[in-house]
Order: sequence, then C-alpha cells, then structure tokens
Amino acid sequence: MTINLVAAIAGKALDGLFARQTATAQNVANAGSDNFTPVRVSFEDALREAAALRPGDTQAAVSARVTGVQPGIDAPLPLDANTVRLDQEIATASETSARYAMLIGMLDRTMQIRQLAIKGG
Repeated sequence: MTINLVAAIAGKALDGLFARQTATAQNVANAGSDNFTPVRVSFEDALREAAALRPGDTQAAVSARVTGVQPGIDAPLPLDANTVRLDQEIATASETSARYAMLIGMLDRTMQIRQLAIKGG
C-alpha cells in the first residue's frame, strides 16, 4: 500500500468522522424536541471493504473504490427508541474526536515523510 493510498483512506475516514460529528451535534441539539429521530453515521465497513486488496487490483482501482465511499445515515431506530440518549451521544462525540485526532496525526506524519523524501535527507 503506497503512502498516497494511505493518505486517501485517512482523508476519506476524516470525511466520515466529520459527518458523524455533525449528526451527533444534531442529535444533542434536538434532544428535547418532540418526534425527533436521532441519526447515526456509518462508513467504516464500506471504507474497509473498499480499501481491501483484491486479486488483480491496481493502485488506481483501490483508490477509485476508496474515493467512492460516502458516509451513510443508518436506518432510523424503532419508534419506541426515538429518544436521544445524551450519555451515548457524548460517548460517540468523544470517540469521534479521538479518532479524528489520531488520523490528523497520521496525516501529519505522512506529510513529514513526503517532505523528507523530497528534500532527500
């Protein structure tokens, strides 16, 4: 796996985490609203499947699959479970923030490797 593909996967994961953070903020903001249905965002399984190497794959084919992954809104919860659980939303926000920070750090190291390769030293 090349450094470009790793960066593309990380970038797509950041897109998914941004969508999840937005959904979490919407859930918290509407926690007291009547008939509000909380939403969840999923993308990890689709991204993992897209990045998986298959027999005969080229770098371009894997990159195209990764680029095509879009975060999805999960099916609404059953009607009797439409209440927002703030503890769950805070846990989701915390986990999302930690993953986001890890990916930013990884992309920073990727950029450092590229700069080192360009400078030659």
